Amino acid sequence: MINIYLIGMMGAGKSTVGKILAKKSGKQCFDLDHQIENEVGMSIESIFEDEGELKFRYYETLELKKISNAVVACGGGVILSNENLNLMKRNGQIIYLRASINELEKRLIKSKNRPLLKNRNLRKSLKKILVERKKKYESIAGISILTDGLTPIEVSDAIIKELKL
Repeated sequence: MINIYLIGMMGAGKSTVGKILAKKSGKQCFDLDHQIENEVGMSIESIFEDEGELKFRYYETLELKKISNAVVACGGGVILSNENLNLMKRNGQIIYLRASINELEKRLIKSKNRPLLKNRNLRKSLKKILVERKKKYESIAGISILTDGLTPIEVSDAIIKELKL
């Protein structure tokens, strides 16, 4: 059975949309970051600080391998690992949830648990990360949806329509 992978920048709505989409499609929802935290017994922030980003990507791959017939809300950097990209391509549909820098900034301004944004200018950090990742997001996704101005329910409905679920 196929998975539906939601990819995109932090703050694009992957976790929120994932829960709604799973309910509407009759699939389980897995938030990849939460799965990793539960398996490893550490917060994402602690994993980044204590073990580094490479080890985090390793944990991400291990968790992706376990998931079947589900909606998967992926962390923003899941696309940085070629192994993750290949797993997702083989096992499901990849949906890129896009959002403008303004929208991402609005959504993330109060966030405290985003390791890649720690101690930095939020807007500048978001732009830098988006520039690094945008082409990968676009090239791997079969479907791309701009989430600006849409509710999570509207985004879920757009995905259902695109996938003909």
